[in-house]
Amino acid sequence: MPSRRQSSRSSAPAPRRQKERQKMADPLWLADVLRAEGLQVIEHDGWRERGHGDFRDLRGVLCHHTAGGVENDWRIVQYGRPDLEGPLAQLVLERDGSYRVIAAGVCWHAGRGSWPGWPTDDANYHVIGIEAVSRGDGSDWTPVQLDAYKRGCAAILRHIGRDAGDCVAHREYSSEGKIDPAGIDMDAFRAEVQAVIDRKPKDSVEDDMGWLDIQVNNFKNSAMSWKDILWWMDKNTSLSKDQLMGPDEKGWPILGRSKSAPLRDNTLVEALAEVRSDVAEIKRLLSERAS
Repeated sequence: MPSRRQSSRSSAPAPRRQKERQKMADPLWLADVLRAEGLQVIEHDGWRERGHGDFRDLRGVLCHHTAGGVENDWRIVQYGRPDLEGPLAQLVLERDGSYRVIAAGVCWHAGRGSWPGWPTDDANYHVIGIEAVSRGDGSDWTPVQLDAYKRGCAAILRHIGRDAGDCVAHREYSSEGKIDPAGIDMDAFRAEVQAVIDRKPKDSVEDDMGWLDIQVNNFKNSAMSWKDILWWMDKNTSLSKDQLMGPDEKGWPILGRSKSAPLRDNTLVEALAEVRSDVAEIKRLLSERAS
């Protein structure tokens, strides 16, 4: 959840060359890096120019929850609150695992606090904020959202040359009593983030198949992994094909020999076509007798 902005180090204008270096630190690559990790990305108009100035450098990722949990939480992150001007984070992570890219510049999300290697009370100018959509009680995270949270953090950290030690919960950094992101064990979270960083995108076929274990709700609203869904799809498709084509696609002996392919028996469709033809012939003969 966003905090009030902390004061910047200096109000004096930077020399032109320093400003150019700072602009280069802005994460204009966010959308591309997230997509390279296989994540769904929604780019908001003007995100590359949005922010409260430029980053000084990039040192990590700060993890938040929105404390709303509804579909329009992103509006507050982008436009702000009455007491805090937006944007309030660079990214919003939706419950379906998609990322909204809100801003490339500095955002007011960190507040006051400290973390090893980060400037005390000045993290906004050095870390990327991710606001994950959640009520904030730790009970409504979706499996696909948590998976995307870890992969998104890993992709960013890998790109800036940092490890999972710089993936930090707002509550861990904050000296203002923050609790977000509620319900996430950050030690376990960081271990999984580091595993993603180490494997790199598309490092192996086995790694690429990790999405098969993601849980989703099927049409009966029961949780299933993609692996199980694909198994059932394959099974039902095979059974349906067998019913239509017969054993080994050679037709069904009980349905008689195929007229179109005499070396095999009729398939179910061919048999139905013959029945239709026979019925039409019977109707024709009955019509002739009636006349």
